[in-house]
Amino acid sequence: MSLIDTCEWSDDYKAVVATLGPLYRVIADRKGFGWSLQKRRARGGGHGRWFSVASIVRSREGLSKVARPLMHSGYVRDHCITQQTVDDALAHLPERFPEPIFDHQVVHTRPTPERRVLPPSYKTAHDIFDPRP
Repeated sequence: MSLIDTCEWSDDYKAVVATLGPLYRVIADRKGFGWSLQKRRARGGGHGRWFSVASIVRSREGLSKVARPLMHSGYVRDHCITQQTVDDALAHLPERFPEPIFDHQVVHTRPTPERRVLPPSYKTAHDIFDPRP
């Protein structure tokens, strides 16, 4: 797998879960935190990188609510995208994004140093004050 395949802006990104016409898609975040709504940046010939319009959305209902209002009104009109169209495209997704699993992450810290107990010095080995009256 190349670096291009793992980049979220790539056309070949493996975790595309839904498409909403030619310019919008929904992906699963590569770190596993949630879904992202992406739009293709317009370049010559319609080929451009994808960028996030809404990131880390954890529920299907929330994704459905933000998807259509964030789309350009002319795009929605030209492609006849209704709220029902968005809901149908996202229907196969689970109600909530699965909780991330952090088993693969290891935090490396320095071990706590052992504290050596030093013998008392000659200055503190006796009472400082003279106990005689």
